[in-house]
Amino acid sequence: MDGPRRALLLVLIGLALSFDVAMRAQAPSAASRRIVVLSDLHMGGGRDARGTWLATEDFRWAAELELFLTALSDERDATDLILNGDTFDLTQSAEVACAHVAADLGCTEPEALARLERVLGAHVRELEAFGAFAGNADNRVVIVPGDHDAALLFPAVGDRAVAAFGSPGRVTVAIDGVWRSRDGLVHAEHGHQIEGRADRFEGWPEPFITRSGRRHLARPWGQQLMQALFDEHEPRFPVIDNLADDSAGLRYALSAGGADDIGVDAASLLRLFLFRSSWQQFRMDLDRGDVEAPVWDLAVVRAQGAGFLVDSLPDDDRFKPLAARALDDGHLDRLMGALTDDELRAVCDRRAAVRRARRRFERILTQLDPTGPPVAECARTPETTESRFEYFWQSRDRLALRHLERIQDDRRRVAVFVHGHTHLADYRQGNFTRVEAGRAYVVDGFSPVRDAVTPVVINAGAWQRTVTPVALDRFQEARGVSDAELIATLRPEQLAPCYSFVQIDPYTDQPGPPMLRYWRQDVDGVWSMAGACARQISE
Repeated sequence: MDGPRRALLLVLIGLALSFDVAMRAQAPSAASRRIVVLSDLHMGGGRDARGTWLATEDFRWAAELELFLTALSDERDATDLILNGDTFDLTQSAEVACAHVAADLGCTEPEALARLERVLGAHVRELEAFGAFAGNADNRVVIVPGDHDAALLFPAVGDRAVAAFGSPGRVTVAIDGVWRSRDGLVHAEHGHQIEGRADRFEGWPEPFITRSGRRHLARPWGQQLMQALFDEHEPRFPVIDNLADDSAGLRYALSAGGADDIGVDAASLLRLFLFRSSWQQFRMDLDRGDVEAPVWDLAVVRAQGAGFLVDSLPDDDRFKPLAARALDDGHLDRLMGALTDDELRAVCDRRAAVRRARRRFERILTQLDPTGPPVAECARTPETTESRFEYFWQSRDRLALRHLERIQDDRRRVAVFVHGHTHLADYRQGNFTRVEAGRAYVVDGFSPVRDAVTPVVINAGAWQRTVTPVALDRFQEARGVSDAELIATLRPEQLAPCYSFVQIDPYTDQPGPPMLRYWRQDVDGVWSMAGACARQISE
């Protein structure tokens, strides 16, 4: 190599080393920021011309949000505030039409922009509060699109949303559809893109269909089904969208509406209900590897035919009569034939978990009454019938690990994965611990790797007033009213002022345990950060 070329090579190597050193020097600074993740505000169309809240408006809590953001600012940590999907509800708007002949076609960009304008006009106070927070110190706000505000991925819609916050350079839309910390260790996404979700878009973060020369937002099959039902029932029952999770709200609505046959839609709804269920409702013991997962005999399962699906619902499930009617009418046969082995294993895992929980009267259950009738287990293979085969979370772990493999690479392994979407926050189980700097921490969420504390998967719930089905059932039982009487009269304002979010404190090398926190008002009217909600419904 001649002298000039060698000199040039040395210069390039020196520049590369300098760049690497500079980036490494920046890494601690980039990582040593607090991360706060909020999900599912669902800001909608606000009030009608008379000043009355629209039944479809879920976010009625501007004053609480202002207090919360002020409290965060008072803690003086530079913060990445991640609005993790469904900040805006752009799928449900009677005021701005977005109807097309094909069911899979959603709004065009101009239609989505018109819907956004309606929402922005109804929530000026909230947007100003976010903008003020973003403009304070070195804070940043990132809007991650969800299934209800996927239209933010239209350039004009995303740009208009950012401008409405009034904090130039401090608010952005995550055009990749996810947010990742600069060191790659913390990943946040809404959660609708997880495998098997009914609201999953093909081609994310390009959730669009071009047809007849026009570009539309796509409408996944779950959105087509659920949105039609919410549009039908929410005007009568405004609280159904405030249940954790909202599929439970549909069960209440169908029961309260007196439905006894929903035809071919029953199969799609049953599929949605079976696979939308949240695992965090169960007690998940840290078993230290001393229990094993059973092997379900899928040949026996498939031999049961579509009756297996109906039998997978407990007898007190409000949807079971409709599922049984669909079975009698032959509407479930195709669904049973279409389920994969992994999906059948997931149903069997959940049946076993429900059976164990109800036989042990585990009060930790939030999605179904722990004292109700158990379902039967699926058949096991002969070698896994012993009592030590009681690890029922294998399908949950497998699903989480597959998703993590899709979103990360070997150089940037995700340590914390934060999602939302189901509206049901994770809870502190008290038995998943992590030791750091000689101190033991109780970790919220779960690790899909047995006997490991990372990666941690955690659901932030909804920064919204919500109620679990069990709490709603208890409230109903105490008053002796029917489903229709209960949800026709209950209003979101009666739900407890308690809003969940995930916080990760500033760190240098590795993120500390993510904390599920609540912005909560106590009975004396005092607001504070807390580890749980004190109550769920007030008179």
